[in-house]
Amino acid sequence: MSTPLSGKAVLVTGASAGIGRATAIALAQAGAKIIATGRRKPELDTLAKQCGGGAIETIVGDLNDARFVDDLANRARDVDILVNNAGILKYAPLMDMTDTDCEDMFRTNVLASFRVTLAVARSMMERRRGHIIIMTSIAAREVYQLGVIYCATKHALSAFARGLRLELQGHGIKVTEIAPGMVDTGIRASSDHPRVLEALKVRKFEALTPADVAEAVVYAAQAAPNCCPDFIDLRPQGSA
Repeated sequence: MSTPLSGKAVLVTGASAGIGRATAIALAQAGAKIIATGRRKPELDTLAKQCGGGAIETIVGDLNDARFVDDLANRARDVDILVNNAGILKYAPLMDMTDTDCEDMFRTNVLASFRVTLAVARSMMERRRGHIIIMTSIAAREVYQLGVIYCATKHALSAFARGLRLELQGHGIKVTEIAPGMVDTGIRASSDHPRVLEALKVRKFEALTPADVAEAVVYAAQAAPNCCPDFIDLRPQGSA
């Protein structure tokens, strides 16, 4: 049975776990052909098996490696949709963050996203069509204790998404920003500061699942040609 995504090719970054993994699965189930990239080969191999193999190609690599991004963009030059999802997170009080913590988050969340998006967008501009979906966070519009550096990276990524939309709309390219609240993934595993662990323990709401966020990606990807969902904000019930 034909679906709005039948025959569409999609590149999903950060696909070895969490939101990226769920997104790759959901898009494949919706009929898209997936190129999934991430840093962990065993997890990507498992993803490929779960998607039936034929509907997905996996490419192992680090988006912080400019040469890898060039190769990835070449192999994905004909994709109709880019889901720019890769990111890292470390929660801690601002005064306890190190230069390395800050640099790592900006390098992956901002610079790597910038690099891969522009590389893929260039081929979309040549074809005068395409859709770029950028995963930010509610942290892109809010600043909260224990996550200041992460918030700063998502502020930057959101500004990039909005600017990209302005520059690319004349080339027939859609840009959608999806901003989830807390999602139940392993991304917080590196956040072991006692204040962070205590805050997570006493939260009064249930986090979103990666599948919840993946549904929003599929919705955006299936939008009619003249409809661009510019911004989708997702929050766990009771977290506002």
